[in-house]
Amino acid sequence: MAVIFIRTILIYILLLAVMRISGKRQIGEIQISELVTTFLLSDIASYPLTNPGIPILNAVIPIFTIIPLEIIFSFLTTKCARLKKLLDGKPSIVILHGKIQKKEMERLRLSMDDLLCELRLKSIASVDDVDYAILEQNGQISVFEKNKAPLSHAVIIDGTLNTQLLKQIGKNKHWLQKILKSVNIQEYRDVFLLSVTDDGNITLIKQKQLEEKKNLS
Repeated sequence: MAVIFIRTILIYILLLAVMRISGKRQIGEIQISELVTTFLLSDIASYPLTNPGIPILNAVIPIFTIIPLEIIFSFLTTKCARLKKLLDGKPSIVILHGKIQKKEMERLRLSMDDLLCELRLKSIASVDDVDYAILEQNGQISVFEKNKAPLSHAVIIDGTLNTQLLKQIGKNKHWLQKILKSVNIQEYRDVFLLSVTDDGNITLIKQKQLEEKKNLS
């Protein structure tokens, strides 16, 4: 009994340490890859607790293998948009300018009941009050009501163009090239962030000059 008690304390302290190192967020905020890692850690850590005959090292070694992998992949997703999209997915607009995007909801297997439930949880009584509803990468739904501050759309993030979003907001590459040409930028990779609001306000941050923000109209 004393052995199990001591092993439980050691595993608990170990998990606290590795979760602190890996920088885990709240469950409602973590990405899919982080959720998988959390499940693996809990499963691996349970073996030495339920079976005293299993050495603690059988849990320690896998744990200290998984955590560096998670940290490495988390870093790579900040540098590679394709890898981030593969591992974490991307936000999906389910209500656009007050119109329900039925095909997108079907693709996401999101029912109308689920959407209405999310709206009620955010104290929104009717779909008619919603301008945008976006299913985020962490599974949460962000809701923007009508007659509020205009939503900002990130068209380019860290040199990667979101062509689907560009089309959704009614813009095209010709419009984008015109904006970039006006600030002497030739390629998307030179842009850290380019966002545009519904009322046409554009914010541009260059890769080499992150502190430089230019508001264009």
